Amino acid sequence: MFVLNSIFMKNKIQKFLGLASLAVLSNQAIAQNDVSSFIRAGKDEANKLVGAYLQPVTRGLASGVNDAWYSTAKPLGLLGFDIRMGVGGSFVRDDSKTFTLNGIGTSTDPNSQVLLTPVGGTGDTKQPTIAGDGSSTRFAVSVLNPSSIGPQRIYTDTIAAFEGKNSPISLGAMPFLQVSLGLFKNTEVMVRVLPIQSGDFASSGFGFGVKHSISQWIWGVEKLPIDISGLFTFTNNALELSFGDNYLKANGDPGSLSDSEYKNSQKLSINNKGYQVGLIVSKKLAFFTPYLGITQNSATTEIGMKGYYPVRSVRLNSTTNLPENYIENVKDPVNLSSTVSSLRTALGLRFKMGPIALGAEYNHAFSAEQFNTFNATFAINIQQLAPIPKL
Repeated sequence: MFVLNSIFMKNKIQKFLGLASLAVLSNQAIAQNDVSSFIRAGKDEANKLVGAYLQPVTRGLASGVNDAWYSTAKPLGLLGFDIRMGVGGSFVRDDSKTFTLNGIGTSTDPNSQVLLTPVGGTGDTKQPTIAGDGSSTRFAVSVLNPSSIGPQRIYTDTIAAFEGKNSPISLGAMPFLQVSLGLFKNTEVMVRVLPIQSGDFASSGFGFGVKHSISQWIWGVEKLPIDISGLFTFTNNALELSFGDNYLKANGDPGSLSDSEYKNSQKLSINNKGYQVGLIVSKKLAFFTPYLGITQNSATTEIGMKGYYPVRSVRLNSTTNLPENYIENVKDPVNLSSTVSSLRTALGLRFKMGPIALGAEYNHAFSAEQFNTFNATFAINIQQLAPIPKL
């Protein structure tokens, strides 16, 4: 019976985390129809376009990777434990809602191999990011004519207008499962995992943290009706989304791979890594505990499009010596990263009734490069199991 209950609970947790992951990803990171079209501009330009369009996602994930590790400054007692699940988001800044071609450094040189030309706009026309509002202009893609002398160009493709989702919220703390254990001397250790497998989406990774009471070591402070603890956490996780039937297809030009080769290789990968160090202060009031955290945060998020992607280009036919279209199969065309480092304050509340604890938290970043974030947690919390031995 215990084994069956354990399996049932594991499936429930997996389902919750999977659904929560798909909920936060569906609005933004799964913008495959928009993002894949950028690959038509070639590897260099695609990196710039995808980086600009998905900036709210990369900054949001980097801003929230260190979130939701605690909901009180008081460490667990000896052999006390806390099992929690949580998820969060970030508030998109206005400067992450639009971009321009000139602003991201796309080529305007007529002698460049690949050139993007806005249709009905200019290089200074504002384009929406994934969190912005409205539609972009369309971009004509052209390459140099290999048979001409001078900058004569041949049109190869069109990047269709893409949509902003008009969302003030981006991704933050990805859904997680965290287990904490109380040790001697008011020390608590924490371990976090992301055990998610749901259709084409999967995640893996780990995190660990330590919380230790410092008020116990400061004369006079231990008598105050508050708890003060130091905190250190580290997180490293990876997320992967297969594009399935939304993969970027070739049009049958020479050089094309089979549809299955494109479909089975194309994936979106997201890697988050970060740490924080700081202080937490809290005060228990009946069944709820307000707390304040002050931490230094550092985090990096990397987003990549893995696999083979068909890019239409032009070459000279070896027989006719005339230009012909062909498919250049670009491998792993997009690799982006976003790094944030900032002092932050966290304001939160924990409501605890018996072993059930609910938490809500807001984080304010003192840096324009980092988003403000929020998160919510659900936990089963037993403060202490074993009596504290007298030393």
